[in-house]
Amino acid sequence: MAVPVNGWPRRQFGDISLAIPPGLMEDDEAPPGCLVALTALAPATLRIRKIGIGAATSLADILSGLTEAPPQRDQAGQGHVWPGLRAEPQGAPCRMHFLFESGGAAYHGLAEAPADLWADYGIFLEAVMRSIDPGGTPSPRLPLFTGQGVPDVTERAPVADTVEDIRRRLDEVSGEAVALIVALRFGEAEALVRHIDADIYGANALAGAYEAALEQSPEAPGLFDRALYWARSAFPDPHTPLEAEQYDSALKASEARLRKITGR
Repeated sequence: MAVPVNGWPRRQFGDISLAIPPGLMEDDEAPPGCLVALTALAPATLRIRKIGIGAATSLADILSGLTEAPPQRDQAGQGHVWPGLRAEPQGAPCRMHFLFESGGAAYHGLAEAPADLWADYGIFLEAVMRSIDPGGTPSPRLPLFTGQGVPDVTERAPVADTVEDIRRRLDEVSGEAVALIVALRFGEAEALVRHIDADIYGANALAGAYEAALEQSPEAPGLFDRALYWARSAFPDPHTPLEAEQYDSALKASEARLRKITGR
């Protein structure tokens, strides 16, 4: 099980800092121009570039020049809730774009890993990106979407540091997460949960929320695939053959329930 985000040491990269988990190191093979370039031993990378906002009318306007995938709301920050955007293109390898802006500078993060490794590495790369902090209070100048107001930055509630607190907070947002999933606002639901815990507890909470949402809306587009993804992400790495057997049995049971709900 990985160390929770609030237990990872923070490192400074220019004018931003990030929480970096063990096993993530400098990426010597990254192209030039990266403010941050990190990699795991497996081919899983996070690269962050600082870009100017130019004449853009919104953060979504900038993101549209980086990917054709539709933008979704997201959040980052250490001491504050810093609204931003994310986008997930289809295809392989798996990629996740992030974009946050403060003081006229935009920070574009790209997390990338092969499809067969995304379940193991993607959640940690995303957690690192969401830990981005510019120091002080972020000061956005652009709205997230054209025609909207500039988003408010608010102080973040203290991060829970016990298992009991984490589970309690996850229980408190479970209903909201299910409602967001039923509305097909997957990114917002996942951001809501993973800001409380980006580790195994959050993954388990999302697996449960997706299953509950699937029971309400079994034919919703994309819902089954996302529910299957989180069901497969809800188990830590086994340490013994017995654990591996138990996790495999539990996963098969979870997948069977999801397929029964949808009649697949």
